[in-house]
Amino acid sequence: MSRGVARVVYEFGRFVLVGAVGFIVDGGALMLLIHGVGFSPIWSRIPSFLVAVTVTWWLHRHFTFTRIRGVAPSFAEWLRFVTGNAVGNAANLTIYWFLLGIVGWSPLIALAVASVVATGVNYTMSARWVFVPSRRED
Repeated sequence: MSRGVARVVYEFGRFVLVGAVGFIVDGGALMLLIHGVGFSPIWSRIPSFLVAVTVTWWLHRHFTFTRIRGVAPSFAEWLRFVTGNAVGNAANLTIYWFLLGIVGWSPLIALAVASVVATGVNYTMSARWVFVPSRRED
């Protein structure tokens, strides 16, 4: 296996682990906001997403994409990460709705396919646009 392919496999594995942590943080924040604070289940998604995306940005920065250790974190980088995740989430929902509503697949299979595609989109956005070692800003 070439060094570049090995790096991608290593990063992608860590990317998936951090994504699992993000899911737990998102769900925990969501449940706390709904059941602990009494917020609406709909409106609670905004702060729970922001908490989860901030945690995953930090973890990716320090655990997944170790090649950027020499680059200081910045608000612009965080904003690119949020934007990249929004693109991935839009892809997830679009594919899910298409497979469910147009193709007629079951919700669970549609969700699984959409999630796999979105993970690929999110990883690609992060690896090629967000966490780039040569990027200097702020």
